[in-house]
Amino acid sequence: MIWLTWRQYRAQAWTALAALAAACAVYLPSGHRPADLYAAAGLPACAATATGCAQAQAAFAASLRADSTVTALFHLGTALLLVLPALLGMFAGVPLVARELESGSFRLTWTQGVTRTRWLTVRLALVGASTLLLSGLLSLLVTRWAAPLDRAAALPGGDGESALPGRFGPPVFAAHGLAPVGWALFGLAVGVAAGLLLRRQVAAMAVVLAVLAAVQIAVPLLVRAHVAAPVRADRAVTLAPDRPGVIRIEGRRLYVSVPVSAPGAWVVSVRTLTADGRPFTGPAPDVCGPDVGSLAQCREAIDALHLTQRAEYQPADRYWPFQWAETAALALLSAAVAAACTVRLRRGVSA
Repeated sequence: MIWLTWRQYRAQAWTALAALAAACAVYLPSGHRPADLYAAAGLPACAATATGCAQAQAAFAASLRADSTVTALFHLGTALLLVLPALLGMFAGVPLVARELESGSFRLTWTQGVTRTRWLTVRLALVGASTLLLSGLLSLLVTRWAAPLDRAAALPGGDGESALPGRFGPPVFAAHGLAPVGWALFGLAVGVAAGLLLRRQVAAMAVVLAVLAAVQIAVPLLVRAHVAAPVRADRAVTLAPDRPGVIRIEGRRLYVSVPVSAPGAWVVSVRTLTADGRPFTGPAPDVCGPDVGSLAQCREAIDALHLTQRAEYQPADRYWPFQWAETAALALLSAAVAAACTVRLRRGVSA
């Protein structure tokens, strides 16, 4: 069974090894560049003393915007690990069962002294272990490369100056740390289930792509944010010249916000409230209209409204507990899907 599985999956195996080698060739030689930018901006001193971080963060953000290579590699690594579950599901999970069922070759296999349970278990174990190894190595490579960028986003004083998203917020969370391993196993399990149920590889691949895309969008929106109750922080909206803030006026509607002071956190929601706690969207003060008053007068008028900004966020220190929780949940769900596939194959497919 081991030799047969290798023969059937050698093309995928060599492709995976080539992809891993290409990623190493790109990220290992360039691994010093994020660290150099981090050090040149003065962020190590800021991390040690917790002073001067605003200036260092601004310098770091400017250097990132000027270095298109680092930015491109950051987004490339994120995209690679986000699409990896779908690729594994389509090209490793779907053929695991669907190829045999579609061609009818399973009839010969199951009459050669190999039980259905053993046939599927051995294949799942070998392909699953390879999936675990590939996703783990790719995640380790990208996570270590991006570590200076993640550390910078978690330091105080940024106030929205970072040129790249932090590691906690979507979509980076699912592309760093342990989470890619869980998602890769889940993608493989979805591929096996789709191939077993549909028995057609092309149709099953389309289903895998649709399911993985939907789940990867739904999890951060509906599940991940509620693993633990978000922390709520209220902050008075004051727009003095020395305090950054955003004012947007659309017709008579006013949208105003101030930076959320939660370095490295995942900001789940931000709302602006009136003095009595109701959501505020306007109307904008008359002095904020075009050709009516100056920016300073508009700021003063908004301050006089006594608005409050309410932010809900997951603090930075919850990052690893959330990583472990999501990875464990995906691994358990993958194991349950694999077990269900074993039962289905043993009882529901006629030889």
